[in-house]
Amino acid sequence: MTQGASSEAPSAPRVRALVTGGTGFLGGSLTRRLLSDGARVRVLARSRVKAKPLTDLGAEIVIGDITDPASVRAAVDGVQVVYHLAGPLLVPGIPASQYRQTHVMGTKLLLECCENAPSLERLVHCSTTGVLGVTGDRPADEDAPFRPTNIYELAKADAETAVRAKWRQGFPAVVARPGLVYGPGDIHLLSFFHAIFRHRFRPIGRQEPVTIRELASVIAWAEGTRLPRGRIPFFAARAVAGFGDRLPPGLKQYVPLRRSRLEFLTHSRVYDVSKASRLLEFTAATDLSMGIAQTVTWYRLCGYLPPEAASRTTTEKGVPRCEFGTTP
Repeated sequence: MTQGASSEAPSAPRVRALVTGGTGFLGGSLTRRLLSDGARVRVLARSRVKAKPLTDLGAEIVIGDITDPASVRAAVDGVQVVYHLAGPLLVPGIPASQYRQTHVMGTKLLLECCENAPSLERLVHCSTTGVLGVTGDRPADEDAPFRPTNIYELAKADAETAVRAKWRQGFPAVVARPGLVYGPGDIHLLSFFHAIFRHRFRPIGRQEPVTIRELASVIAWAEGTRLPRGRIPFFAARAVAGFGDRLPPGLKQYVPLRRSRLEFLTHSRVYDVSKASRLLEFTAATDLSMGIAQTVTWYRLCGYLPPEAASRTTTEKGVPRCEFGTTP
């Protein structure tokens, strides 16, 4: 051994990763996990203020939009792995053109820039199980056909189609399809939690299996309350949803039902996750009751739910502070 040489084995080089959509709920969680695993993480973000919690943790920020060529080229420069999560969820008031511009055109621009980045080893594209639409009671797997039911799912299906086309040409890409994502830091489902807490939620029609009722019951239990009795007839719910869809964009968020929410509450969407279990050894680490309880605790910490009637099944331990990942 040469004098002065260390006897320790050299450490593995740190992976250089880019996360688009890193200020969102899922992207923020991914960014924090990558940083904790020792990766060097760059985030493409439109807002430096929203990105500050990530810069405080050590992430590098490139300010720009997923549809801006100069910003995307700067973001992918020198990175090995790109995690693509940018784009809005289905939210009332967002024009259809914005979903296509961000999800479809943004993804195509990112693919083009990645093809010209010599350091790139892999693109992980975040799609959604929503591209499969309504599945019925039979679980759908990766080979099921696309059946999008709204503009968001259609845009995600078109974006995934673009990624698959490049993959068939030899581009190093993989597609992941998360389902309904929730947890501490998410506010996309806050209105659902509010409705249950205020005793304004009842199942619609007669569902078998009644998974939405079971979900609502778990939320009510974690909030220290219970569901009111009875069901809402489907025809009445459909009439209210039709009225909600006809309201101006600025008012839609205040109505209890719209068509997209009615479909969420009444249509079965069941997925086969055996491939993830087989290839990735995936097993959910948090069950539904614990995940809901942690989410309710976080809502209370942030003031989204009243502080009284504290969660029955968890404490504040392990629940992130309010400044992390508060955008849907």
